[in-house]
Amino acid sequence: MKTILSALFVLALARCQSDQTVPSQNSPTTASFPTLLAPLPPPDDSLVLAGIYQLQQQVAVERSVGALQLLDSIYCQSDGYLSEGISEAAAAIWAQQSMLTLCYLEQHPKACLRQAVVLGISADISTEENRVQALANFRQTALDSGRRAGLSGREMLFLQQFISEVNPALLD
Repeated sequence: MKTILSALFVLALARCQSDQTVPSQNSPTTASFPTLLAPLPPPDDSLVLAGIYQLQQQVAVERSVGALQLLDSIYCQSDGYLSEGISEAAAAIWAQQSMLTLCYLEQHPKACLRQAVVLGISADISTEENRVQALANFRQTALDSGRRAGLSGREMLFLQQFISEVNPALLD
């Protein structure tokens, strides 16, 4: 948990630093506190990715909705390697806790994490030799899981809408 907090703290500071306006060189603030305006070092990639992996494990093993929320919040603010890392984690989370993920996405219709899950699953399918068959298998498995979980008609409709967004061609 300490690793996660460290990574999030570095990301939050980097985000805040980039959003601040820098005073002019003649400003008394610059003269008084030059170290406050120094650019922050880039976050350690391995530390941040380890934090994402820890959150993934919390969702998969502990069924932690809080970890899903944290991944969602980070994804909303991320780009580049961080977005890719969260998309990979989201696909793994779907594979291990699809109904928990589906429930979260349904309860949070504006969740950024939805895009991460779609992109992560699409990326996994795009590496398959027979994409069409892999996509059909994914959809059938998801619908079967929904039926076994006893999803309501409304929830099954949401599941169908969600799985229709998964498309390996998104990554071409």
